[in-house]
Amino acid sequence: MKELDPHTIRPCLACGGTNVHLESMLPPGRRQEVWRVVCSCGQTSQQWSVSQGAAIRAWNRNLACANEL
Repeated sequence: MKELDPHTIRPCLACGGTNVHLESMLPPGRRQEVWRVVCSCGQTSQQWSVSQGAAIRAWNRNLACANEL
């Protein structure tokens, strides 16, 4: 899937770095992992997503919203 290509994850707004990766966890009571994007500088999405693609879209959307401010 194109949306899961690491090149589709935009650089970090805080540091400008491209060393970002997907992080997952399995909360108690859930059967599937939840995902978010994390930068090596510590910047991360506050929102967990139910799929990798949704996590990437949330990260990119939040960066786009921050650029508009």
